[in-house]
Amino acid sequence: MKLKLPRKDDVEIDMAPMIDMVFLLLIFFMVASVVVTDKVNITLPESKSAKVPEDIKGRIVLSVDANDQVYVGMLPVTIDELKEIISTELDLDPNLRLMIRADQRVEYKTSKDIMIACGEVGATDLIYATFEE
Repeated sequence: MKLKLPRKDDVEIDMAPMIDMVFLLLIFFMVASVVVTDKVNITLPESKSAKVPEDIKGRIVLSVDANDQVYVGMLPVTIDELKEIISTELDLDPNLRLMIRADQRVEYKTSKDIMIACGEVGATDLIYATFEE
């Protein structure tokens, strides 16, 4: 009995499924990786007791630069405007959460004024961003 073995030039690898998988992975990583580059340029303070928050998604970002200018996102605001914005956001979402990014040269008085302004309109879930030493 003679076996008929396939010749080596008859064997081909179908590349279509592999190309499909590569494109699916490419699309997945393009959609899944969201890079946020719109932040006020500040130098965060360092702390030995800094802890990384479990969840910072959905927080409104307040930034304070070295000149004590307050920003909501990238928009410069005064303390009164900050109160209005937070009050409006609280009407939309009563569980509003805020993250404050203050430059390491910002005086405590400015941070205190921001916390008081947030508390006056009812925002109580605040965290400060720091680097861990």
